[in-house]
Amino acid sequence: MTVRPSKKIEKSLKKNGFVKLASHHKRYFYKKINGGDTLIHTFISHGTKDYGDRLLSALADQLKLNKEELLRFIDGKMTQAVFQRG
Repeated sequence: MTVRPSKKIEKSLKKNGFVKLASHHKRYFYKKINGGDTLIHTFISHGTKDYGDRLLSALADQLKLNKEELLRFIDGKMTQAVFQRG
């Protein structure tokens, strides 16, 4: 089973240019490229400390990445350039 801490996921999103909008129960992140909004967005739950396989797969789908790319992104081995590929 693959696990990543939600704080590490949030840190990776912020580091790579995602903008955070706080709501009551979730943290919403969306991506801006060249000053414009994109369709790439995700939610990070306040109550979940670790993201397991199911949540990581959902996160990968929301970010339009495969799971391997997502893990590399979270671990700092891939940058925001992946989102500019179209």
